Amino acid sequence: MLEIETFIAVVVGSGLCVAIGYFIEQRRDRSPRATLFNMACFVPASFLQGLLSPLIAGVTVLVVNALGGGVIVLPSRGWGLPVGAVIYVVAMDGMEYLFHRAQHKIPALWSMHALHHSDATFNVSTTVRHFWADRLLKMLTIYLISGCIFRVSPVILTIYSVFCYYNYVLHLDVGLAFGRWSWLLNAPRYHRLHHSRLPGDENCNFAALLPIFDVLSGAYRRPLPGEHPPTGLADEPGPTSVMEAMVWPLRGLLGRRLGEV
Repeated sequence: MLEIETFIAVVVGSGLCVAIGYFIEQRRDRSPRATLFNMACFVPASFLQGLLSPLIAGVTVLVVNALGGGVIVLPSRGWGLPVGAVIYVVAMDGMEYLFHRAQHKIPALWSMHALHHSDATFNVSTTVRHFWADRLLKMLTIYLISGCIFRVSPVILTIYSVFCYYNYVLHLDVGLAFGRWSWLLNAPRYHRLHHSRLPGDENCNFAALLPIFDVLSGAYRRPLPGEHPPTGLADEPGPTSVMEAMVWPLRGLLGRRLGEV
């Protein structure tokens, strides 16, 4: 019962964020079809995640406990709370960054992550356009590692969860950028370059929240004034059905088998 309630809360909350973003985006002449398709894919993906998450979470908890997780106890009271929150947010953003780089480097991970990049109509709904197994993999990597390193209070976890909603801002189809200060905080125009299908924009701007990780790794590229590149995959179109999105990493294999029938 709790899983169903969580599933409904996730879908409704994400739908609300997408709806708000859709009405503040600048391109008023676009068709809502792409947004509706992304949301249609998001619903079954969230269901699959909710179905499998308790199992994956259980494994994660067992491993963290077996390794004596929570070596570093972050402060969560008084003036220590903002310090603990900053440490955790930066550390998690760094791990998100490494995972994202791996998604673009390792073929098996890219076969899943490519679904997110296949959206030729980059907008707020692109935020939820992910292959359903992505989050489960993060539970077995990022969340597992963070659980082994840090012991955090529910307050710090809540603060981090609020920061995660900034991901909806990053995928807005708006001209927001921070100019010469773009290395401090991610923005929609900065992130759009990461989704660009132009050859010159490959392998740049991987950051989720803090572009300083791009600066340190040499992947930083400051968006130029008015720069608005096309998005999507350069070598193939995106899915044309919800079922295709659900089996996205197997699209080539299934296509060949269907062709043989």
